[in-house]
Amino acid sequence: MTTRVDFFRLGGEDGDAVPRAACMVAGKAYASGYGVLVLATSEALLSDLDTRLWTYRAGSFVPHARLEHRDPEAPEPVVLASDCADPGGAQVLVCASPPPMECLSGFQRVAEFVPPDSAGREAARSRYKAYRESGFELHTHDLRVN
Repeated sequence: MTTRVDFFRLGGEDGDAVPRAACMVAGKAYASGYGVLVLATSEALLSDLDTRLWTYRAGSFVPHARLEHRDPEAPEPVVLASDCADPGGAQVLVCASPPPMECLSGFQRVAEFVPPDSAGREAARSRYKAYRESGFELHTHDLRVN
């Protein structure tokens, strides 16, 4: 089975768009019954996402845990991690940080975000091209984050 990679183009000039979008997509994947690994390569971003998943939308909560705190006896459906070494059975990878290419094929679906800034767009274009050359199934979407 080929991994599907969805690139979400984020509009506006909001430097906060990627973490908000990552929470939205992780929440939607969870609501659809998928196990989710959210990749964030910095401690600051991991902490930010941990907080946001409690509060990103009024009246919602996405059950989650950081990888180092998860309970193997009762694992949460959404796991925050700084790498992809232990996907824990997740089917969906949500990339709040750019992933290493070798992470992708271990998942059914991957969510990538195209930030509104020019440097972020260029980096996403490079990843898109590399993924296309590697044979991944690619899709693009516009995503409005509130």
